[in-house]
Amino acid sequence: MHNMKKVFFALLTVFALVLLAGCSGNDPVALIVENNPIGDNYSQLVFDADETVNVRGELGFSYWRVTENGVISEYVTSSEDTTLYDDYTDETLASGGIIRTYTYGANAEDAYLSPEYKIYILPETPAAVADEIVLVVFRYTEDSNIVYNIGQSFDPTGIEVYAVQADGTVIALHETLSESAFAALFTTSYVPLSDGEFAEQEPLTATFTYEGYETTITNYVGTGEKPITVEAANWFDYILIIPVAFVMQLFAGIFGNSFAIGIIITTIIVRTIAWPIYAKSNDMTMRMNLAQPELQKIQTKYATRKDPQSQQMMQMETMQIYKKHKIGAAGCLMPFLQMPIFIAMYRVVLRITLEGGMYTDKVAHTRFLGIELAAGSQGLLSASGILALIVGGTMFLLQKISQKKPSYAKNTGMQNKAANAQNTEQTMKMVSYFMVIMMATFAYSNNALALYWVVGNIYSIGQTLVNRKLNERKHEQLKQKELLG
Repeated sequence: MHNMKKVFFALLTVFALVLLAGCSGNDPVALIVENNPIGDNYSQLVFDADETVNVRGELGFSYWRVTENGVISEYVTSSEDTTLYDDYTDETLASGGIIRTYTYGANAEDAYLSPEYKIYILPETPAAVADEIVLVVFRYTEDSNIVYNIGQSFDPTGIEVYAVQADGTVIALHETLSESAFAALFTTSYVPLSDGEFAEQEPLTATFTYEGYETTITNYVGTGEKPITVEAANWFDYILIIPVAFVMQLFAGIFGNSFAIGIIITTIIVRTIAWPIYAKSNDMTMRMNLAQPELQKIQTKYATRKDPQSQQMMQMETMQIYKKHKIGAAGCLMPFLQMPIFIAMYRVVLRITLEGGMYTDKVAHTRFLGIELAAGSQGLLSASGILALIVGGTMFLLQKISQKKPSYAKNTGMQNKAANAQNTEQTMKMVSYFMVIMMATFAYSNNALALYWVVGNIYSIGQTLVNRKLNERKHEQLKQKELLG
């Protein structure tokens, strides 16, 4: 029991370390994206020439830190932070107005790490060209579109853009322009995929132009899952990922580009293809149970004979029993043959919807029964939490059914186990429970993955019950054959 606990806690520690590895480590800041303060009625953006400038406002200054791995954190400075108020430079325009640039935490080595924001101070006399654009500032109300997954194209959706005219009029371009007209203001030379490689861990700079005023905006290309495409495929992609993805998009396309239907049908097909391997593994287990009484007799016979000659004789007699019951070493490797197929299915579910993939448009409808499959981690009482609980529940039920001994294994003498064997069995049970927790945790982070596991677990439950019935019949046939000689 003590050893069992040690193994269980060792596995738990490994799992915790894996989770912590994704949240810590050397992941330096790669980009700062600032939110230029606007204020009510643009009170923190445009000031009169004789007005006392107070740019801090009640909420202070906010900006986003982006690490090399694409992790985003929002930082809001205190409204009393005088660092913002003291460090600035002025640029006097031909109209007499002033563009004042405030810098916070300046880093001279890399301009991407120097958060700054700008304000406009009106000229003392009215500008000659009142509607001339003198300043454009940007804001991100959320972290969307700050960091791009590899393979994504630049998309200005979610960016707020404010254009300031020489007379102090502010135009919220993201509100006044149509979506297409707004997007047309941005241009970029960024190419997500070139020379068989996806761009990653690099700034994504776009040029913004409006009525003669030009400036740039910088986002970041992180890492993330790789879209499925032949241009950047490796050997595993060619052998399994692309074929499985083709099947998924085929059935998704038939049913209105439904990602969910693609997952469900492809899961059933993949599990059915792997069934012969599963059945062969169960057949080997059944033969081992059939041979168990004879194997125990040999172990009892040589229990006190430890000399080399006796041990050699025991091995020879054991091999004869294995041969008699057609038990081969290759049978032990059967369960591992399923793993590449299941890994491919897992990877396809994660990658097939990603922008830049060749099948993305065929799985474009990602809602299923009111659940957004492209989302995850939305709270324990959300669809993410409910799906994760269903994954855990079906996995637990599958483990219980799998651990229940079939009728032919209950009277083979295996119930008289040694203490070590009992400890091993208890350890395996604890490991299986640990796997349930781990699977539910990962399912919580991705609804599409959760749906795949729910379907797969339900299929496996039925598969286990059917195979058990078939094996019980086969066991009786083999037993009768053995008795009749």
